[in-house]
Amino acid sequence: MAAKLPPRVRPHDNGYYYVHWHDGKDDREQSLRTKNSTEAEARFLGWLEQRQKDLIVDENPLVEYCLDLWFEQHVQHLKNWDRLRSVIKNLKAGFDGVRVSDITIAMCRDYTAKRMAGTLAGRANCKAATGTCRLELQELRACMRFMCERVEPRDRRLPNDMMPYFELPDASPPRDRVITDEEWDKYYEFALHGQYSGQGIRPTNGRHRIQRFIILAGETAQRKSAITNLTYDQIYWDRGKYGMINFLPAGEKQTKKRRPWVPMTQLLRDVMLQAYENRANNLVLDKSADVKSALDTVNTMLGIEGVTPHTFRHTWATKKITAGFDIKKVAEFMGDTEATVRKNYEHLAPDFLADFV
Repeated sequence: MAAKLPPRVRPHDNGYYYVHWHDGKDDREQSLRTKNSTEAEARFLGWLEQRQKDLIVDENPLVEYCLDLWFEQHVQHLKNWDRLRSVIKNLKAGFDGVRVSDITIAMCRDYTAKRMAGTLAGRANCKAATGTCRLELQELRACMRFMCERVEPRDRRLPNDMMPYFELPDASPPRDRVITDEEWDKYYEFALHGQYSGQGIRPTNGRHRIQRFIILAGETAQRKSAITNLTYDQIYWDRGKYGMINFLPAGEKQTKKRRPWVPMTQLLRDVMLQAYENRANNLVLDKSADVKSALDTVNTMLGIEGVTPHTFRHTWATKKITAGFDIKKVAEFMGDTEATVRKNYEHLAPDFLADFV
């Protein structure tokens, strides 16, 4: 039987260089995605280094290594993968150099304390609420469960008795902050006529994405992610009185956080038409990145405190229920269940328990 050759590089007829190797059963090949021989050699060395790592099974791996595998094999295939990327970055900083078996309750408490104080190494001045810390530790727990049950190859799977115990901080208290009428006027004046400016911000003749977000959030009461991922293909200009927006992207299925059809107001239609005429791509906000830091900047500019992207949705619902609008219709507009809206807002209705008086 002929001896199996070690991994090697050679060019193909298309000009690209490929790695060729034998995996014990079959001959394999993988493109190095370059036609330059020097670059191909450099990438081949990286390929060999990664292959060596893959061949070594660490029975007690570093948390960072587990997070990388979790991302490569699971997270990057999720719809919300971009949000989880920042969570993984925080967890890597908080559990740097820690092996799975060394995770303790004290470490979880220390992580929470540093995140809330904004003193986490490499993430200084980035303070988090207790609910955010809870979410991040829940994701780390999900990563560990993945390492025990689903990671491939199976040789990498950890025994269940190595699964750490994670002490989670309390969930955040209910977000009861409501935007006042005066603050609402400030936001709309800024969104329609203001200029978003500051250090590191590019000047523009059109509305900045945070200005478009404010109008969309104020007029539609939809969740932040539904707005940041909205495309012009989801706007139906000729439906209804002023047009309709289908917040469920084509090909996606509804989840418990429903994305409904929402009618546009005249104001929203005008803003969307102007945005469409000056569009950079098919995304209404130009990119799907988070808007929280931009809103924080706007809050500082306007002298407003305690308002997050979710506050617009909460305020919309609060004002509608307080004004006596039908709870079922409010729920349909928001994409929530009637039970959820009743639980959170029914006590604000003008006729709530009126028959007891």
